[in-house]
Amino acid sequence: MPALAGMTATASIPALNSHRAQPTPRPASSLMTPLVVCLILCSAAAGCAHLAAAPDWNAAALHKVPLPWSAADGLPSRAEIVAGQLVIHADFPLAEQHRIVRELESLRADVSQQLGLPISDEPVHLYLFENKQRYDDFAARQFPGFPSRRAFFVETDTTLSVFAVWQDRIAEDLRHETTHGYVHAVVPMIPLWLDEGIAEYFELPRSEHGVHAAHVAYLSGRLLEGTWRPDLDRMEALASAGELSQDHYAEAWCWTHWLLNTTPQRRRLLQDYLTDVRRDGQTAPLSARLRHTEGLGTDLAATLRAHLESLTPPPK
Repeated sequence: MPALAGMTATASIPALNSHRAQPTPRPASSLMTPLVVCLILCSAAAGCAHLAAAPDWNAAALHKVPLPWSAADGLPSRAEIVAGQLVIHADFPLAEQHRIVRELESLRADVSQQLGLPISDEPVHLYLFENKQRYDDFAARQFPGFPSRRAFFVETDTTLSVFAVWQDRIAEDLRHETTHGYVHAVVPMIPLWLDEGIAEYFELPRSEHGVHAAHVAYLSGRLLEGTWRPDLDRMEALASAGELSQDHYAEAWCWTHWLLNTTPQRRRLLQDYLTDVRRDGQTAPLSARLRHTEGLGTDLAATLRAHLESLTPPPK
């Protein structure tokens, strides 16, 4: 049975230089096969190679990378498209210039630029099933006991893969899961809460500028009820995707949006943190860095509530 990725760093702060509004959780989680759980959790170096893109990179050779699954396992194999870092396998005809393919390819640069991360040339394989029953059967065979999801992301010691069924919300699902792939290619030890917050942020169409209206409405309602309070320390303590609730996905998005969209200093803090996590999974947590830069007396929860309120549309 797959284990779920995620580690929380607890080192002390060094000197610094400066899914969902729906009733069920988001259908995305970072998974690892049992064979590689220990290797990835114990040492980032034990996983895949994560390389910066080079000018002479040959994208056409990506399909030659060996995979832990094959068409014999029931995977889509009728069509194959290489689009930047993505290798897309579908069991139905899929145009190379399909708008979703082009959008996912451009998402790579958006993730890199906004998070300050290098672009990797490690392939991310997308397996697109036209038939839901075939998709469900494959998931049940390969990941027995895993809850049914429209799409999910899997990280092994050699591959990054997304599995999804083609349906009305496929664009949203693929933006979310592909973001996991792009991020894990360069930051394999990213904390669970931030991994999901970033994926929730980038699952939106570019025109939304990261504002997740469903999460805004959900969290605003919880605030009015008095049943939710932002708590970054609680988010950082999350160690398993099985712990995640709708509250966690929405709050993870809200912290991510606040960091990326309020001040250049906060955006840079997040970018520097991700850079440090790439080097050392046990680096000082983001909460400690924020208390250092925002001021020890700053109420981070109140700051996030104010940010949420600024995103809440006025009553009609």
